[in-house]
Amino acid sequence: MRKLFVFLALTAFSAGIFAQELDSLQNIMNKKDVPESAESSDDSVVEPVIVDDGQEEINIKVLDKEVLRVVEKGDSTYISVGEKDIIQVINQPDSTSIRVGDKEIRIVERDDDTDVSIGNIDDDEDWDEEGISNPKFRGHWAGFGWGINNFLDEDNTISREGDNAFMDLNTGRSWAVNLNVAQYSLGFGTSHFGAVTGIGLEFNNYFFDGDNTIAEVDDYVVGIDTANVSKSKLTSTYLRVPLILEVQFPSTIRAKRVYISAGIVAGLKLGSHTKVIYKDNGSRSKDKSNDDFNISPFRYGVTARVGFGGLSVFGDYYFSTMFVEDKGPSLNPFTVGLALEF
Repeated sequence: MRKLFVFLALTAFSAGIFAQELDSLQNIMNKKDVPESAESSDDSVVEPVIVDDGQEEINIKVLDKEVLRVVEKGDSTYISVGEKDIIQVINQPDSTSIRVGDKEIRIVERDDDTDVSIGNIDDDEDWDEEGISNPKFRGHWAGFGWGINNFLDEDNTISREGDNAFMDLNTGRSWAVNLNVAQYSLGFGTSHFGAVTGIGLEFNNYFFDGDNTIAEVDDYVVGIDTANVSKSKLTSTYLRVPLILEVQFPSTIRAKRVYISAGIVAGLKLGSHTKVIYKDNGSRSKDKSNDDFNISPFRYGVTARVGFGGLSVFGDYYFSTMFVEDKGPSLNPFTVGLALEF
């Protein structure tokens, strides 16, 4: 690393001196008609090379033009060549990155191995005009999730009896699949804390534990018994939009941070249907019914997740009931599962 630093310093210094000589030659050519007896009234002394050595930052300037900047921040060293950061070198405890334009050469040392990769620059961190690290916050929402569904009733239990027994679920088969396709992160002046929103799709499968399905009778959801049932489920699809606050525990690399997030989530129903697979006279039959089943067209609730890197455990609970009020059992959906963030 030291050899690289010296090489960059000499390159920048030579470039500055070379540019200085060209400017001086051009000035002489432009002033060839000025009498030799003309005296300059400017008695100020101009230092061609200035080295500003601070506690955490070193600046090297040639004729007031910055050619090299070195910033020490924590365990990392940031080196920038040129006023427009033509070349950046970021030296961290376990890696070194060399950035030229929008490309990055990344050297990572793991045990006795050294990995070298070339790719686009990660947007997690920028520099401001003062050469100070200006990290960008990037939260966790976009990705893929899988979990299990169920309901909480008015007694805060997942088991139902009596008139609502038809909504008792086989939890092990009642899966939820989340596909969060986009996100937007807003940092609060740090890469460790901010707000996250986005958009996603939620597919919920509710497998009934009994030999029944559901239907609307007199504008109310009731259970319908079916003989010889091998599979009976209710499926709903929602478009979701969250508003989440997230905190990430300190680390120089985003992929090695622990994070906790919580907030609200709203959903708009896109569709719903039931499917029943049963045996009829020894043959396998299937009935599928597309209907709204008085399912709430809009729902809202809370969401939370705890994760490390790109893997998290999440939970969603909806304050809105599964069915429209007074048109079905009063049940609040919830989901618990695992998520892989992009």
